[in-house]
Amino acid sequence: MSIPRSATLIRIFDHFTDAERARGALLADGFAAHAVQLDMGDDEAGPVQGNFTVGNRDTFTGRFERAINAVFGGDNHVYRRNYGTTAFRGMFRLIVAVGTAQERERAHAIVQACNGCDIEQRTASHAGGQRAGTGVQAP
Repeated sequence: MSIPRSATLIRIFDHFTDAERARGALLADGFAAHAVQLDMGDDEAGPVQGNFTVGNRDTFTGRFERAINAVFGGDNHVYRRNYGTTAFRGMFRLIVAVGTAQERERAHAIVQACNGCDIEQRTASHAGGQRAGTGVQAP
């Protein structure tokens, strides 16, 4: 079932717990379960960035470093060094079907309190402060 954009409120969350809390608050406030859709915009591996290394190969320097670490102690855990600081990014989308302006305002207040971000603001921030595709500075 597709919901017309004019009758929806779409918010993006950085953390699943915030998105789940917003969904629960909307349901507790009387929004129907079928009117509140929460999904993740990524695959089963989860929403991550920086979780791979390009051109990471074994070199003489790397082998020498591992040998020194083996003799004198140190960190030989290449995987942990390369992948241990994965950055998570917001890919949790909450779509709320609203029927009236009052419902839209109510939903907006609830979602805003749970750290929801307007999808157009998020798009503008990723486009360097410009609305995507327009070249116009975002308000």
